[in-house]
Formats: sequence, C-alpha cells, structure tokens
Amino acid sequence: MNYSILDYVHIFKGETPQQALENTKETLELADSLDYKRYWFTEHHNATTIFSMAPDLLMMLAGTLTKNMNIGAGGIMLPNYSPYKVAENFAILEAAFPNRVDLGMGRASGTDLLAKIALQMTREKMIEVNTADQIQEIIYHLTKSFPVGHPLQELNIPGAPYKPNMFMLGSSDGGLSLAAKFGLKFAFAGQLNPRQDVQLLKQYKHSFEAQGHEEKPYSILSKFIFVADTEEEAKLAALPAEISWMKMYMGAKTEELQLLSVEEAANYEFTPDELAIREQNKGRFIIGNPVQVKTQIQELERTALIDEIMVADFYADQRTRLKGYTLFAELMKA
Repeated sequence: MNYSILDYVHIFKGETPQQALENTKETLELADSLDYKRYWFTEHHNATTIFSMAPDLLMMLAGTLTKNMNIGAGGIMLPNYSPYKVAENFAILEAAFPNRVDLGMGRASGTDLLAKIALQMTREKMIEVNTADQIQEIIYHLTKSFPVGHPLQELNIPGAPYKPNMFMLGSSDGGLSLAAKFGLKFAFAGQLNPRQDVQLLKQYKHSFEAQGHEEKPYSILSKFIFVADTEEEAKLAALPAEISWMKMYMGAKTEELQLLSVEEAANYEFTPDELAIREQNKGRFIIGNPVQVKTQIQELERTALIDEIMVADFYADQRTRLKGYTLFAELMKA
C-alpha cells in the first residue's frame, strides 16, 4: 500500500516561521528518499502556529527540493478562489513538475468567519458557491474542454490541456458524492471524522463503480499517526497533539492550541472533563511501535478498502518527526 504525508507546516514552540519552512524542507528531502508516494500541504488561515496559508506556493518549494514524490494540496479550499485562478496556478505547477502534481480540492473554507470575509473581500452575506460547478469549471479550464457556447470558453491558459491528478477531499458523504460524480480520486480526513471513515470509504468505491467511470477509484485515508521504537515513546510523541485537539474541542482560542513540547505534555495534568474528551478523540490517532502501527493500518486497508495511508503531521518537534517518518517508511516497506 502507498504511504504519504500531509504537512500543516507547524511552527514548533520557540521557533519562527522561517524555521518551520526549514523543517519542512528537511522533511521533504527525507520523505523523497524514503519512497513516500506524495507530500501534501494543508490550507489554513488566521492560525498563529500553522504556516500553510498557500499550499500551491509550498508545492513549488517542494517540487524544487524533490525528484520522486508527487507534490500536492490537501487541499485547495474552493470557497476562497475562482476556478480560473486555481486552474492557472496548477497549470504552472504541472508545467514545472509534469506528472507529479496533485490537486486536492475541499468544499470548506478552512478558516473562521473573519478570515473568510478577508479572503473574499466582502462584508456582505458570504457568497454561496456551488462546489460541483467550481470543480466542473476547473476541469474545463485545465483540459480546454468548455462546451460550445459556454460564456468562458474564450479564456486561455497557455499550453493547455493540463492533467494534474485531481482528488476530492472530504470528511463526510458530501465530498464522497462529488468524487464519485466527477470520477475523482478521494482523500478522506479520518482525523476529522473517525467514526465514519471505514463506512464512507467503502461507499466511495461502490459509488464510483456504479457511475461507470473509465478510471478506477482510488482512495486515501489520513490519520494522526505516531510511531516510535516503543509504544511508550509513541504515546509520549502523540501527547502534545492529543492535548491540542482536546483543547480545540473544549473551545480554546487559536493561540492556546500551540503544540506543547513532549516534556511539557508529559507533565500535563488532565481534568476529568479533559480526559473524557481525550478518550473521545482516540479514533483520530494511530499510535504505537512499528508492529502495532502496521497492524492497525492493515486492518484499515482490509475494512475501508483504501489504496493509501496518509500521515496527518502533528509531531511536536523536528527530531521526533524525522525519526517517526523514518520508522513509518520502514514498517510500510516491511
């Protein structure tokens, strides 16, 4: 099974945005040498410790540093863009890195109301966008396939047609239905909706085949994955992420979601309510030594019919992160 990485570009505690990018560069080069299938960037806005506001720009950086992996957006959040601009940006990426570009598209804005207003440059009622129409228009632009009479058919992108790998992102059946409708690959955010990941990923395969597409369905499942030499070390590595997600679900402000260091997390004292939330969040995580992690992934491959597992990156420091990715690649190859 293929394996890959979803990078949030965390600014680790005590570090700067510049250091976050240096960490990502180092991780990219390691992942490319360890046969990771693809390396994606999230899109988040108005966050204090996540530096992935522009995944397409980060993809250009990634493409120049790697030779083997696919580079991608996980994803481009469609409410923030015009389809034409998405198509233009990905035409440039595809021209720069042929056959290595993944366009993952999401239905959400990836941010809060204030940032959404700033991104759309309006304080009026938020513009309602039809995601299916946006996807169709992006396909038309990239493949130069507008139907005769379409009002945008005279628009040009030099060198078109382009065919990046197109994925629909989702954490519900909404993304699934669009993937099946357009014959797109499907990436499910299991770290966001762990209760439905198996059910909906199986449903995607069946729905895709029922549509009669010529291509085969292809599915990715992402989870927060922490692997270390021992189960105890893996649990310690995962603790900062568990605390951050626990705080988020308890209504903490953005600036309170900074990942603690492993040492700080080890000394954190949970209240009974926090322990209950932490327990509820367990399905978002795969944590353990290499044998334990491999067993859990094999079970997901069997039950969810997935083609690829993606690590949603929430390590709290670079040293632990690189060690984890090295061990993960080794267990996936074994």
